[in-house]
Formats: sequence, structure tokens, C-alpha cells
Amino acid sequence: MGLYYKFRQEELPVVGEILLQLFLRDREKFVNFSPEFNDEFVKSLQTDITRVADLTQSKTQTAEIKKITSDLYASLDAIQHKLELIAAYTQRANKLMLVKASDFGVKEARKMIRLRNVEGYCAKVKVIQQNIAKNLDALKGKGYKESLGTELEQMTQKVYDLNLSQEQKISERKQLVVNNNVELLLFWKKLSDIAKTGKMILKEDESKAEEYMFSHLIYKVRKVNAKIESKKKRIEVAVANEIPAPKQAPVKKEEAMLQSEESESFI
Repeated sequence: MGLYYKFRQEELPVVGEILLQLFLRDREKFVNFSPEFNDEFVKSLQTDITRVADLTQSKTQTAEIKKITSDLYASLDAIQHKLELIAAYTQRANKLMLVKASDFGVKEARKMIRLRNVEGYCAKVKVIQQNIAKNLDALKGKGYKESLGTELEQMTQKVYDLNLSQEQKISERKQLVVNNNVELLLFWKKLSDIAKTGKMILKEDESKAEEYMFSHLIYKVRKVNAKIESKKKRIEVAVANEIPAPKQAPVKKEEAMLQSEESESFI
């Protein structure tokens, strides 16, 4: 069995919230089973849920990454017009250049921008810059100004720096989780104990006992996440004033509850 069964690290706080609500509903039975499930236990679990949410979701870093990504994409899109101008000059100077306009590299660079492939774009733009240098006189004869090439270079550097910053932030967020893996494992152990105990003490109430099964929890967690992501997408679309994205397909219960009762014994 994996460290967190079939849950991802970022799903653990949601698992904790669901189990906390189940525990509070059935608290009397838990307390009758063991005095360990007292007020201190509840307070500790609530604190752990908040702490793990900070570790796995890191709202501050996530917000920073989102801002950098937004600036990165905006900068990439701004380059499209510069490339469009360069393409126009290559078409006009086509017969005078050492390379065909179709082989100048603009088409490939614009494709990389559409794909949001920063590394690919940076590689392609180098080809463009080399071709500009080799065919500068022919391009100038058609109206090309060296300031356009300078602007392209500066905008490309900005994109490169933003991409590097984005990668560093993502790496920092991942490292934060790695550094606190022991805490995540202890939290998982506590959740596993609640799930195992709840299923055992509520065995006579089959419907309630089932709610403590991991297969059932997986279904609920993915359903919660699906709703959150769907809501985020609707908000982003509304803000951007774009055409609404198609609704996300609902999670099928049959797919989520694949694990048999035998798998539950590992809790």
C-alpha cells in the first residue's frame, strides 16, 4: 500500500475534513470505545488539518505562481505582434534574402507561444535572430527597423526570466512538502486510525460504516475537488469575459468505489 493509499498529498486536508465531520457525528460511539477521542483529540485534529492544508496547498506560494504564470502568458502573447511584423518584412524581402520567408523561423516560434512552450519558443527565436542578422540589409530595404529586433530580444528575456521564476517557485512548493513529509505521515496515521475505528465501531450500521471506507472517501474527495475546480473555472471565465467552458463531467461513483472490502483491511 502507498504512503497515502490512493490519495494525493493535496487531497489529505479534504480527507481530514470529511473524517472530522463523520467523527463529530459519531463522537459518542468513539468516546464509548476509547477515552482517547476527547476534546484534546478534536482540537489536535483540527489544528493538523489546517497545518497540512498550508503544507500541501501553500496558498501564498500558489498565489505567487499564479501571478507569475499570468504575467508570463501575457508577455508571450505580446510577442505575437512583433513576430507578425517580422513575418511581414520577410515576405516583402523574400526574393532578396539568403533564406526563404517560410524558413525564417517565425511560424515555429509562434506555434511554441500558442503551446505555452517557453523553452521551445526561446530556441526558435534564436533562429529568427540569426536570420535577421544574416539578412539585415534586405529587411531594412523593406522598412524593418533594428529597434524591432531589440524589442523582441528584450521581451524574450522577460519571458525567459518569468519562466525561470515560475520553475523556482514550483520547486520551492514541492520542497516544502518534501521537508514536512514526516508530519504528513503522522497526519495520515491519525486519519487511518479514525477510518479504521469508525468502520469497526459502526459495523452494525452498514451505511455509516461504509462512509469510513477509503473507497467511499476517495469518491467524496474527488467529488469535492471537482466542484472546487469547476467553480474556479467559471470564475476565471467570467472575469476574462470569455465563452464559458463546458461543464466538467461528473465523477462516476462506479469508478471511484473500485476497492473491495478486502482492500479496506489495510487501513
